[in-house]
Amino acid sequence: MDSLTKIVVIHDGLIPKVDPLIVELQNKFGEAQVVHHENSNQGLEYVLDNLNQKIIVVLDMNFSKGELSGVQVFKSIREKTALVYVILISADEVLKMKNDDLVFLINHDAFALESVTADYTKIISLVECAAHKLDARIDSVLEHWILQQSQEKREKPYLTTKDGKKYTLEEILVSIREQTEVGKQMERSILNLAINLLTRQKTTLDD
Repeated sequence: MDSLTKIVVIHDGLIPKVDPLIVELQNKFGEAQVVHHENSNQGLEYVLDNLNQKIIVVLDMNFSKGELSGVQVFKSIREKTALVYVILISADEVLKMKNDDLVFLINHDAFALESVTADYTKIISLVECAAHKLDARIDSVLEHWILQQSQEKREKPYLTTKDGKKYTLEEILVSIREQTEVGKQMERSILNLAINLLTRQKTTLDD
């Protein structure tokens, strides 16, 4: 299990190892954790194949003819999961976007929509903010706890559904990240349990 966050940059106008955005992301998150795809179709495929990980996507809005647009990639991601944070960037002014696209992005929790200039520091700050939010999310906290357990405990069935299917702790984590029905139910159960524990005469954070 890899607890580190993957930064997936889907942009056809960046040069790996040279472009300041890529270089700075690698400096902050590690070279192995930053993945760059020029082709939007391939970038989308990579994201959908790795939904069991913590992922932040930096996504360009415009691609060459024959490729999916940034909005189309975003829609395809949201059809599978709401847990991948997507930062959309555009060379055009945000206000020049189609109104329907803007409404869709807002209503489906795009993490940010930013116009790109020669200065990428704001994009870096947005990625850092997204990474911080990821670390405080249920699946990330659960992952941190799982990593502290023995291999035997990780492989032991923890949950059995009504139809008899068994889930280990790691399989529950994957289900939450992939937003399966079982994953969504487990996420709600963890939240309810956390609220119940928090309201049982808890007075300090380290009780």
